[in-house]
Amino acid sequence: MGGRLTVVVAGDDLLFATRVASALTKSGHRPRIVRTAEAFREALREGPDAGILNLASRRLDAVRAIREARTDPDTRTIPLLGFCGHADTARRTAAQAAGCDLVATNAEIVTNLPRLLGALLGIPRASTSRC
Repeated sequence: MGGRLTVVVAGDDLLFATRVASALTKSGHRPRIVRTAEAFREALREGPDAGILNLASRRLDAVRAIREARTDPDTRTIPLLGFCGHADTARRTAAQAAGCDLVATNAEIVTNLPRLLGALLGIPRASTSRC
């Protein structure tokens, strides 16, 4: 993972989104925080390098946003990383089923974001279909 990346950070918990954005900035990347599904969809259409979603967002249906990103030909290949509490297995499973490439815990996203981004961007993705 070399170079400066543009990463969309989606979630309605502004404190957590700011922490993630700060970690991205410290790693030399350009975060863009969005708080709604519509803003996430628009931000993805601008062609960022990756998207990070807070799966526990109350006002943003992250699983639906992931599913929509995977069905849109313009955004289907953008790598997506979701995060939520370690005990929230139902949300994690739903995100993976919707097409989220990588799911991490809240603690992992804060402490290991550079490693997670590297893993996310190393996942091979088909340009025309989603498995």
